[in-house]
Amino acid sequence: MRSGSMKMKQLLDSERSRKIASVLLVGLFGLLYLAVLGERPLFIPDEPRYGEIAREMLVSGDWVVPRLNGLLYFEKPPLGHWLNAVSLYIFGENAFAVRFSSAFSTGLSALLVFFIGRRYYTSRVVPFLAVFIFLTTLEVQAIGTFSVLDPVFSLLLNAGILVMAGGAYASGRRRIWLVAIAGVLFGLAFLTKGFLALALPVLVLVPWLLIRKEYVFLFQHAWIAVVFAAFTVAPWAIAIHLDQPDFWRYFFWVEHIQRFASDNAQHKEPFYYFLMYLPALAFPWIFLLPATVKGLRSEDRLASTSGVTLLLVLWAIVPFVFFSIASGKLSTYILPCFVPFSILTAVGLSSIAAKPRSMQLSLILAAVAAGLFLVALVDFVGKGEDLVFSSAELPKQVVLYGSLAVMASLLLFAAMSMKAHTRIVTVGVSVIPFMVALPLSMPDSILGRKAPEAFIKDTVSQVPENTALVTNGSLVRAMSWSAKRTDIYVIDGGGETTYGLAAPDGAGRFLSPDALSDLLAGEASVLIVCKGRCSSATTDALPPNTVSTSHGNFFAHHVVARPVRNEIATSQ
Repeated sequence: MRSGSMKMKQLLDSERSRKIASVLLVGLFGLLYLAVLGERPLFIPDEPRYGEIAREMLVSGDWVVPRLNGLLYFEKPPLGHWLNAVSLYIFGENAFAVRFSSAFSTGLSALLVFFIGRRYYTSRVVPFLAVFIFLTTLEVQAIGTFSVLDPVFSLLLNAGILVMAGGAYASGRRRIWLVAIAGVLFGLAFLTKGFLALALPVLVLVPWLLIRKEYVFLFQHAWIAVVFAAFTVAPWAIAIHLDQPDFWRYFFWVEHIQRFASDNAQHKEPFYYFLMYLPALAFPWIFLLPATVKGLRSEDRLASTSGVTLLLVLWAIVPFVFFSIASGKLSTYILPCFVPFSILTAVGLSSIAAKPRSMQLSLILAAVAAGLFLVALVDFVGKGEDLVFSSAELPKQVVLYGSLAVMASLLLFAAMSMKAHTRIVTVGVSVIPFMVALPLSMPDSILGRKAPEAFIKDTVSQVPENTALVTNGSLVRAMSWSAKRTDIYVIDGGGETTYGLAAPDGAGRFLSPDALSDLLAGEASVLIVCKGRCSSATTDALPPNTVSTSHGNFFAHHVVARPVRNEIATSQ
């Protein structure tokens, strides 16, 4: 055993040291994932969408059919909305509640990482180091404090893969129970994001089972998981079919086939999209990939894992390749890869701890990357374009620039350090100031493009209560969430409410230019709010007495047929 690696093991040999490490990791989760949840307003398009769908479920009592602005919303199954609704019920209608399920799921994923490291690896360092790596990876923290469905989906999918693999090692009734539980987890993952919950486990587990020659398990027991997954999904699947028979056609064809394979897929990106952004998404640990691979090649480490390392490699790579091949891509899609990535990185780094020079170049490159980002940001703001920070936002600049400077400095310190545990811990600590600082130092220019809630609430508060509300398709989610209304008219394209607008109960909710003119003539008070400037067809229909205001990239026009007491103050 190498002396450096031995020293790392000795750090957690005592029960007291392991308790201290556990407390520090729990505190780290609280700082990076819970304390920051309410530090910035909700960002469009995702966060108001998931907050509003959950809010409408609570108000209407309909937990079967997801709706947005009162319109049918068939893009996702209901489990994520159910969890958000429970969170809103407990914590209230606020940013913390909307994001809580993401943070909570990330915390459970960290426990999953710990369990795998402790159950399948003999080193006492691996589970603690793996959780530390997981929590301090940029993509994990960014998505874990943002309201999307991926953290919930990733947790259920990864837990299902782990339990299914455990079934391959078990026998008798224990094997059957584990496979059945895996099926339930895959069914719950399906209720979060759909058919990916069935495709990804097959792509990961089948090659692993074939390589291990687990033919009996594959052909005699795997079907149990399919049955239990079907039973888990069936109650809601039948209920939604009986209520809305067109759901499954739309969900399968539009949300899966077109999104992932067609030429007009949503979020279409080139095949190298994830590779291009991986240095940022997996920062800072991706820079230690060469050292990780070198450590994983240690024969004594691989021999003691009974195929688990092979499973983790497939678990990390297969979804990455799958989503790279798919036409539609978002950075959140590869989140499930970071559970195995964290464990593999911990195993590899703890194996080569006595070779500091093998990491030096990688850490210097990471420090240079952080430094270049800092220099580029300062240079961009220094041009006086006010596209990032305005001249009045000096405190925010100091906080953000300072966190980047600390990051670069700590990475350089880690590169120069000769102590294994100091070097590795410093790498993770380096990103903590930036993760905390970012939501606190969000530039007003970004808030003016991504966070319309305060502007909408203020604007709506200044018009009569019975005012007809109108918005364009790209702002309808935030408009419904901010105004707490589900009767908002839509102009200039329906966006993701297009399907709901075309359904029978959406009749009359989409306004053509002529229909908008009729509404303006027939209502005593109409408020139009747009993301970006409203179309010329809309502005041409506005009468001379229109009162207009704006904030950032959001524009409001209030039209009154007769004088009212509360009007929007005309902006400069």
